[in-house]
Amino acid sequence: MGKDEHKAGSNGERVLSQTPKNLRIAAHSVNEEYARELAELSSLRQKRLNKNQKAKNK
Repeated sequence: MGKDEHKAGSNGERVLSQTPKNLRIAAHSVNEEYARELAELSSLRQKRLNKNQKAKNK
């Protein structure tokens, strides 16, 4: 087994995928995006807790 046999499957594995321009977030609005996601997370958590309570009561 030579060194060349291990290189066959590694072509392109280290390449990062590209983000389309319309999906990029501007650097100055990153904090706003985090704040929106955290606010949404708390409301989603509350909805899940309500759903679990309803399932227990059935």
